[in-house]
Amino acid sequence: MEFYRRMPDENIFVDCIWKWIIDIIVVIIAGLFLAAYLCKVESVVGNSMSPSMKSEEKVFVDTVHYNIFSPDKGDVILFKVKSKNGVTEKYMKRIIAGPGEKVLIKDGAIFVNGKKVKTKDEIVNPGLAGDEIELADDEYFVIGDNYNNSEDSRFSSIGNVNKDDIIGKVWLRVAPFARIGTV
Repeated sequence: MEFYRRMPDENIFVDCIWKWIIDIIVVIIAGLFLAAYLCKVESVVGNSMSPSMKSEEKVFVDTVHYNIFSPDKGDVILFKVKSKNGVTEKYMKRIIAGPGEKVLIKDGAIFVNGKKVKTKDEIVNPGLAGDEIELADDEYFVIGDNYNNSEDSRFSSIGNVNKDDIIGKVWLRVAPFARIGTV
């Protein structure tokens, strides 16, 4: 029976090291590919999304997700807005209402389809949503988490966000190291 016993490699230690090195290289290349083609790294500008995201933090934006799925309430999105002078700006905000829904901000509270949405603070300026807004089939109403320090769908400079203007879903905070985690 000794004939069938597998003989150990002479350099088993070297073989294991090479296998680990090759595995690590493959994982790094796969990670770089995914980050380069499926995600964007963006910086948070301003404190309109505080405390969820703070100014100068880096986040991953999934640019493929909304090609497959529709945006949902509660998603934080990156979208573009073309200003009156022709400059395109990017914003990160949270979706609170989707296509076909009605939004109203009254007495410091947000109402979507007549139901009060739980908020942490009272909203001081209802903006355009002081009168009920009905969203079209491809529009979303977005607002910053820092309600009283946010330029969002309540203001004519941004307004309702068209699905075609959504760049992607913000899903992971990657910097600073102490705050790494999902959004």
